[in-house]
Amino acid sequence: MKKKIKEIKSVFSQDNPKIKKQIDRVKEKGHQRMTILVIPHGYDSSFHFQISVFTILFFAGLTVGLLSLAIFGIVRSNNTRSQINQLSEIYGNYFDTYLTHSNQLEEMKEEYSKLNENMLEIFSLIDGQDDELLKIPAEDAIKSASYELLQREEREDKQLDIGRRYLNEIYDLRYLKHRMTSNEKLVEVNFEYLFTRAAVLSSTPLFNPMYSYNLTSQFGMRKSPTSGFWEYHDGLDMANATGTPIYATAPGRVIKVAYSNVGYGHHIIIQHEFGFNTLYGHCSRIYVRSGQIIKTGDMIAEVGATGNVTGPHLHYEIILSEEGKTDPEEYLQSGIY
Repeated sequence: MKKKIKEIKSVFSQDNPKIKKQIDRVKEKGHQRMTILVIPHGYDSSFHFQISVFTILFFAGLTVGLLSLAIFGIVRSNNTRSQINQLSEIYGNYFDTYLTHSNQLEEMKEEYSKLNENMLEIFSLIDGQDDELLKIPAEDAIKSASYELLQREEREDKQLDIGRRYLNEIYDLRYLKHRMTSNEKLVEVNFEYLFTRAAVLSSTPLFNPMYSYNLTSQFGMRKSPTSGFWEYHDGLDMANATGTPIYATAPGRVIKVAYSNVGYGHHIIIQHEFGFNTLYGHCSRIYVRSGQIIKTGDMIAEVGATGNVTGPHLHYEIILSEEGKTDPEEYLQSGIY
């Protein structure tokens, strides 16, 4: 192997006569001079100069190199300008989006401040306990906690350059988030109260049992139309023609469908939630059965004159489990249907 390497070196060595002859020939041609004659237009005299082939090749290579460098610079400049324009457009879009979100954040802060004030007002109106409010941290404490958390995230953010920090809007957004989270208890208390009151309201017999009627006897003491003696009337007598539809005044379950000759005649008792019961007496026809589930406004019977009566009407009662019978007119005049 070493012998072959020596042979190759000897072949391409300048000591080789053939190689040396070729090199000398190239040098001889390169040092040959060319005469360039210049004759200015309109002048009798002329001048000339000589230049070697090597010099001509050098200037030609230099010219080609400069042209190539200029073309490369122009292309690179155009590409850079195009990228700058694209980045500028992207930056403009991001900046517009930033301004939009920044304005939205300010609107959110204002809306939440109003909402929080309303929630506090509702809390005071529903006789909320002060200890519930004590569970809500102060605004300064919420702001301090959110800022400390965000600053810790900045220190741990490896993509954030040293000395840089998040935008102020990020701090505001984190503060707003912490504020909402801290006030969840207030919202829950108000919601629980309103939800319970809504459930009570939906189960309260506030619906009219008939669309139209003539109130012939009110709740309380009255002179009996049949006996002529004073008695305690525990409901409302709502007169209308026989066959007039009667409707359930609240959702519930039918617990009694019965008939009495000396009392209410054909009558119905419906049990509602939260201790309410309603009675519908002197019906001519009944369309429900015991145990049936009823919705508000369901047609349950028709006006009649059964039992101890002097004419067709509905005897309507509201009974509370703890207080007993109460004046139905107070419920019918509540203005809620």
